[in-house]
Amino acid sequence: MPGGRRSLIWIEGDAGTCRHQALTLLAQWPASRIGWIGAPLTGWPGPLAPRLQPLRTGHGRALLGQTLAAGVIDAHVGLDPDDLGALVGTIDGNGMAVLLTPPAEDWPLQADAGDSVFIRRLADCLAHDPAVHRSTRVIPCPRPAALSATSPDDRATTDQRRIIRAITTLAERPGGGTLLVTADRGRGKSAALGMALQALEPHRPTRLTAPSRAAAATAISRAGDAAPRFIAPEDVTPDDSLLLIDEAAALPLPLIVRQVNDNPRCVLTGTVHGYEGSGRGLILRLAEALSQRPLEHLIMHQPVRWAADDPLEALIDRLLLLSAEPDGPAPAGPVTVTAISAADLAADESDLRDAFGLLVAGHYQTRPRDLRQLLDDPAIRLYTARSQGRIVGILAARIEGGLDADLCHEIHRGRRRPAGHLIAQSLTFHAGVAGAARHHGRRIQRIAVRGDCRRQGIGRRLIAAARQDAQAAGEDWLGTSFGMTAGLLDFWMACGLTPVRVGNHQDARSGTFSVILLQGLNAVGRQLCRGAGLRLAVHLPDQLNHSLRDLSSELRKRLWRDPPDESARRRIDTADLRAFALGHRPLLDTHGALCRWAASSAAGAVRRAHDRALLAAAVETPQEAGALARAGGVAGRRAAIARLRQLIAQSPRINDE
Repeated sequence: MPGGRRSLIWIEGDAGTCRHQALTLLAQWPASRIGWIGAPLTGWPGPLAPRLQPLRTGHGRALLGQTLAAGVIDAHVGLDPDDLGALVGTIDGNGMAVLLTPPAEDWPLQADAGDSVFIRRLADCLAHDPAVHRSTRVIPCPRPAALSATSPDDRATTDQRRIIRAITTLAERPGGGTLLVTADRGRGKSAALGMALQALEPHRPTRLTAPSRAAAATAISRAGDAAPRFIAPEDVTPDDSLLLIDEAAALPLPLIVRQVNDNPRCVLTGTVHGYEGSGRGLILRLAEALSQRPLEHLIMHQPVRWAADDPLEALIDRLLLLSAEPDGPAPAGPVTVTAISAADLAADESDLRDAFGLLVAGHYQTRPRDLRQLLDDPAIRLYTARSQGRIVGILAARIEGGLDADLCHEIHRGRRRPAGHLIAQSLTFHAGVAGAARHHGRRIQRIAVRGDCRRQGIGRRLIAAARQDAQAAGEDWLGTSFGMTAGLLDFWMACGLTPVRVGNHQDARSGTFSVILLQGLNAVGRQLCRGAGLRLAVHLPDQLNHSLRDLSSELRKRLWRDPPDESARRRIDTADLRAFALGHRPLLDTHGALCRWAASSAAGAVRRAHDRALLAAAVETPQEAGALARAGGVAGRRAAIARLRQLIAQSPRINDE
């Protein structure tokens, strides 16, 4: 029942006993109103288990848009913080969340955790929060009377009525406009969209989109007969009719900006503190991207699904730091930069909130699972900048590389992709530096500085601290990878790093191309940096003709470097062709070498008409799968690429050099 107070029941013990107790607890509750995340319940006795359809760990996002009476997370098979945030956000007033875990003292040491700092903090918070009912023995809960009501409360809150008026006014406004509605979870944003659709004059054309149809289920349900047909985000086309974009913070920013620019009447909703993505990040980036277009921003405060003082909401906010953002003015005074362990950071809630809040504000779509990675990844090194004891900047770097020769060979041929080695792997596979992953390095994953402390050299000092530690540890390189913009390139190049690899595909979230920058820290690292830079000089001209053809002139100038001499280029081409023919090197990474090979006398050995047509299509339209398949007379891109590999593998150049 909306407006009620929810609770969390924590059941500890072995997996089988905990699952049995949870099923007993909820035996009288309808399965359709229960969300369950964890292990399958196949074969469990009783009437409830066969009717439940548990989601696998890490798939809680599928619950987006639903309203449940109870939710169960079985942490015996692992705990994804995103699941916890997603599930609790769907539970309505007077409902309950049920958490199944090993005994508290054992939980941080389970296989999923590995002496987890995150789990230790989580267990400590649970043990001392009055909203948590800790139990090792349960009895069935009677079916709550609230569950008998299947239709939502039709009464709109004051906040919802304000949103409905704003939407109907926008629909009638001659010049159109853009309205952004943000709120925490459970404030009735989606329901307000549905009620606004009902309030619009009959037959007014409207459109509705969201990250998925399930995410728009509440808006569609509340709209009733006035609900428009749901449109997938990628299928939205320019139109003058009203476009409603529910849970916009979960969509890629370039897609949102394009939709707003193409549609003069837009309403967007975003969760400010939620697992779907950072609504705060959406606000900042939308305002920047739409600087030439008015943006009206309304905030909803009043909860609809639960009470204003709901203890479960406060608990989850504390556990996952959902509302962590820099607050108040920055403290004045000198800034000190030091390394800090994850355990020490987690030991001080104020420090942890300040640090994670910087990452939330500085990075679009930061999620709760990022908090767990920050605290639990043993390869991560943390550095903080403080002023008067308060954290005003943070840097997270990850140790990479140091892989053995056999694994490097498998990576180079595209047969292995070990997790956690983004730069080492990309330089080995995509850039084609065969032994790159053998070298030890440190990748800067994230860096964030308070907005009112920027342009004071704090970011450079954080990077210098990471560089100094890497050198002291005997590591070969310092690097980073990010969505490329001119400003970011300038910053990192001013810090001493050099571009060595540009990706061929735009990031779905940011709409930018990824770039890797590197700095050698010793003779081995400097040699690696030179070798990767040489390959960029060979690969970039071809990329600019195909995958990067729309790259801005300012980015082209920053990336460009003079090509090497003919002998060096030929050695790189031969290595690229060999990795393509004998391994799984992508066509786009090999395209320049393929073009030069196709223009050489070696390609004269290709006799079949289909093979010649395939080679020509690979040169002219490497990104068009259909064209490759048609030219080669084969079924699909995979078969076309396989035939290309065969053709090049037969070349004497591949076998002789």
